Amino acid sequence: MTVNLSVNIPYKFDILFTNDIFADDNETLARAFAGSNRRALFFLDSGVAGACPDIVERIDRWCQRHAIQNVTAVQIVPGGEQIKNSLDILDRVGVLASEFGICRHSYIVIIGGGAVLDAVGFAAGTVHRGIRQIRVPTTVLSQDDSGVGVKNGLNRFGIKNYYGGYAPPVAVVNDILLLKTLDDRDWISGVSEAFKVAIIKDKPFLNFLIANAEKIPSRDIDAMEKIVHRSATLHVEHINVSGDPFETGSARPLDFGHWAAHKLEMMTNNELRHGEAVAIGIAIDMCCARELGLISNDDFDRVIKAMETAGMSLWNNALLERNTGGELIVIDGLELFREHLGGQLTLAMPDGLGKKMDINQLSISLVERAIAVLLERSGR
Repeated sequence: MTVNLSVNIPYKFDILFTNDIFADDNETLARAFAGSNRRALFFLDSGVAGACPDIVERIDRWCQRHAIQNVTAVQIVPGGEQIKNSLDILDRVGVLASEFGICRHSYIVIIGGGAVLDAVGFAAGTVHRGIRQIRVPTTVLSQDDSGVGVKNGLNRFGIKNYYGGYAPPVAVVNDILLLKTLDDRDWISGVSEAFKVAIIKDKPFLNFLIANAEKIPSRDIDAMEKIVHRSATLHVEHINVSGDPFETGSARPLDFGHWAAHKLEMMTNNELRHGEAVAIGIAIDMCCARELGLISNDDFDRVIKAMETAGMSLWNNALLERNTGGELIVIDGLELFREHLGGQLTLAMPDGLGKKMDINQLSISLVERAIAVLLERSGR
């Protein structure tokens, strides 16, 4: 006897764009709270707290003005990948949720960069099997990519996002003014995700990035706002129409350049930030795509020169590290990438600029040659 079951669960959430989210008269975040239950826990990235000394006071004042019950003091948590390298955040969120009676109709508001959104979001997704979460991304990378998606995770056993899940937020609020608090590394490196999605999905956007590359290191806020908005839109459109938002297949179309990036982050003990590692990963895959005949020499030169003009470094000495058998350690990232989804290795590659195709193998010799090209280009 067989009972067939098909479950169709629609998810809907808004990406809201604003300026000065915690101004007393700004109602953008308040619109994310639905119904009568307006009880919330607020978690704040320590980097944001340091850059905005009055932000906790502003959050408290904003909550009072908009009738949001912040059940306890704003919780400041470590920023950067360090928060993902421990399981401590699970109990911290769980203890607070238990102590203050946070239920599945309450909210956890997460304010921070991509790592904080990942870690606190994972914990929120496990308490009571999922508490509503509102994301307030505060970095370029989280506003233009990771913060507008549905994934979360923690690093374990030297593998990025080994533990993780899918927990769509009820809303994401991008405040462009928060980007002004970033140091130059985070301002620049987050744009790598915009290059990534443009290379494989949107040639006009890629042309915009190339034409405006010099505005990125000069911290042109108007150019950055356009970049964030278009990149976020492309990422959300993919999640919405791909037919596989929870990645049950063997392909991750928006992870062009990421097989090497994730491995490099772990190899450098996160000294390389995610966006910096993605820039290098894109450069490796662009070298491979050129040799495979998927893009022209001119395509390659235009993109790589633009990324360099934008202030991105496309080299790290970890690329030269080898194991005892003499093999490049970064190549282990290919198998880890395959294992993460299972099935056959599937890598997104450009099919010309602005279009995507999948390949199912990448030879070690090809990767070796790509790294040699980048080494020569780096002048080291």
